[in-house]
Amino acid sequence: MDNHKDRIASMHLILQVMRLFGLWPWSLSEGEQWTVWDFVKRNYRFLLHLPITFTFIGLMWLEAFVSSNLEQAGQVLYMSITEVALVIKILSIWHYRTAAWRLMHEFQEAPELQLRSQAELDFWQREQRYFKWFFYIYILISLGVVYSGCTGVLFLKDYELPFAYYVPFEWRNERGYWLAYGYDMAGMTLTCISNITLDTLGCYFLFHISLLYRLLGLRLRDLTNTSDESYFGQELRQIFRLHHSVSRLSHTCQTIVSPYILSQIILSALIICFSGYRLQHVGIRANPGQFIAMLQFVSVMILQIYLPCFYGNEITVYAHQLTNEVYHTNWLHCRPPLRKLLNGYMEHLKRPVAIRAGNFFAIGLPIFVKTINNAYSFFALLLNVSK
Repeated sequence: MDNHKDRIASMHLILQVMRLFGLWPWSLSEGEQWTVWDFVKRNYRFLLHLPITFTFIGLMWLEAFVSSNLEQAGQVLYMSITEVALVIKILSIWHYRTAAWRLMHEFQEAPELQLRSQAELDFWQREQRYFKWFFYIYILISLGVVYSGCTGVLFLKDYELPFAYYVPFEWRNERGYWLAYGYDMAGMTLTCISNITLDTLGCYFLFHISLLYRLLGLRLRDLTNTSDESYFGQELRQIFRLHHSVSRLSHTCQTIVSPYILSQIILSALIICFSGYRLQHVGIRANPGQFIAMLQFVSVMILQIYLPCFYGNEITVYAHQLTNEVYHTNWLHCRPPLRKLLNGYMEHLKRPVAIRAGNFFAIGLPIFVKTINNAYSFFALLLNVSK
């Protein structure tokens, strides 16, 4: 019924961008042929990220270490801690690149995940379209943080970098400034695109799993008015097989997204704390570009924590709703063997379904609220220490 490409329609462009930025494998057959092109494909991610991403992040932390006071360190720490989360994301996707590629391929090609009716296809396309446009807006807002900061400093009288990092040469002159500014802009563009595309990928895995649980609910709901017991039993067994596949895919998804969602949530409280501290010291009249960029940055950081928590929560909610969908099927008109089968399925559904971050906590809205509370507590503590 469905076109395989429709199943992951919202991710086609994102995956192409991730390939371009060395974050997504070209294919699983890499390394089989020893040609120049094959060598470039296998090592492209290192050639791109080692001289720019990792070096740039290292220079940011060096600037924080050589700062003479807390206020000067706060100007770079909010971004440095964000980049630590990015390093964990990059290393994680490189480590699980084969598993991630296979998971996406299974989402697209697995026959048991095929959409069987026009109603299912319409539902799937609608949700994929919503996800795609929402994350396109999220990506544009995130890039706006970088470029508003890069643009704002150009209107200042003194030489100032948009995002502070340690520059190993004298840059407060016309020639040196543009070299430092160019590397700053290139580094921030690469790290920003890497960060937001990896966030999008992790959220998409969670989103796709939640859609599969919703699909299970739709198919159970279709059995509400079914009077043919043979057809009822046949459909029920297909639903059981689909549920088994979804559970297996959920565990694979958890393995892939768990490390960097865990790092993001742990570090986010500190990032928001230092961002608020930095915002206090950036005057809107003195530097309107930097002030707007900081406001955007704080908004994006809150959204960056909220999105995986939201989609993780969706998995738990829709998996829990399957019990109600089973109860509303036409089970009263079934023979005892089918009733026992349904009863066993409902007992299985009593086990809570949740994607966990490093086996420490479930990814959901409660952990988002705790993270925001921790950020406020750290911010209040930092204000008291700096007085």
